[in-house]
Amino acid sequence: MSHQILLHSIGSLRALGCAVAIALAALVFTPPSVLGQDAPAGEAATEDAATEDAAAEETTDDTKTDDDAAEEKKPWNVAAPCDNVQHPYEADLCQQWRGAEAAESTAGLTRLLTWIGAIATLLLMLMFVPLVMALQAARRTSDVSAPMPAPVPAGSGGASEEELRAYVDVDKLEFIETPESEGVVKVKVVYRNSGQTPAFRIKSAAEVGIRDVSDEDLLPIMQLPQRSSLDSPRPRLGRDATDTEIVTCESTASLADRVMGGDATILVWGVVEYLDVFDRPQKTAFQYLCNAETLDSGQIFKPMVRGDEDG
Repeated sequence: MSHQILLHSIGSLRALGCAVAIALAALVFTPPSVLGQDAPAGEAATEDAATEDAAAEETTDDTKTDDDAAEEKKPWNVAAPCDNVQHPYEADLCQQWRGAEAAESTAGLTRLLTWIGAIATLLLMLMFVPLVMALQAARRTSDVSAPMPAPVPAGSGGASEEELRAYVDVDKLEFIETPESEGVVKVKVVYRNSGQTPAFRIKSAAEVGIRDVSDEDLLPIMQLPQRSSLDSPRPRLGRDATDTEIVTCESTASLADRVMGGDATILVWGVVEYLDVFDRPQKTAFQYLCNAETLDSGQIFKPMVRGDEDG
């Protein structure tokens, strides 16, 4: 029973809503002429009201005309040059004032664009910082690391490593200048990796000196430079790559003549330390001489046997 009452109430509400909608539609779409027919007796009153409104409008127009005349008679103000312009030069000032305002607006826009460009440039530079850091990190990684060869089979001994590892030794020595020029002996030492794989963390130190003997048998084996004198390590020396070091010492009077005459010998000695691809430390010690015999043969510098070359 309650179900039926609820349905009946809903139906009544629907009917009421439809009636309200029809009434609103009739009010909206009813022509104005139909609405005007309901009050034929009020036409006279409407005409009187219209006459009074016209008179009021004429009075208002007269008042406005007086006000405009009063405004036109106001004096021209230089602070607002485009108001109440009464003379040609005032019009010129108005145009100049408008041009100055336009220039100021343009300058402000230019400053804004400049700031935007500067900020954009800064952001672009900041975007490149991580890229540059990543490139540097990749370069350092490539310098320090290297592709490892295939693992050495068990029981093969050290033969495979000996064939594959790096060998850094002196490739050549040469004078940069004539020994007695500027009173200094300058010798360029060139190291070369003749092995099959790169060498890493290469450190070297070399010295040059003069001995007043020419016989090789009388020349001493020079003490190697201290480890503290080794230069900063170079990260990598690839296969068949070279590296250079310059060594100097003070010259003596007529050194070239004394060497060529068999009265003196120039010695160059030093050491190279590095890591091979198997991460094992290696060392090469060397000593070379230059005397009358080597100069006559065209060899210039001749290696000497030290006994601790290692290689």
